[in-house]
Amino acid sequence: MYYSRKKSVEERPSEETPVWICQKDGCNGWMRNNFALEAEPVCPLCQSQMTSGVKTLPILNPSNYGYKA
Repeated sequence: MYYSRKKSVEERPSEETPVWICQKDGCNGWMRNNFALEAEPVCPLCQSQMTSGVKTLPILNPSNYGYKA
C-alpha cells in the first residue's frame, strides 16, 4: 500500500488587484499598488517607468504582511 504525505494544495481566493507594471520590453517587473512607496514608482529591477494595470492575484490577509494589524 502507498500512503502519500503530501498535503493537497487548496485553491486560494483571487481578485482583480491594481498593480504597477514595468513598461520596458523584456522586464517582468510589477508590484501591487498598495505596496508602492511612491505615487508613480519606478521599476525596482531596471529603474524604468511603470504604468498602472490590473492582475488577478490571490487575496492577501493582513497577517500575511508580517506585522500585526
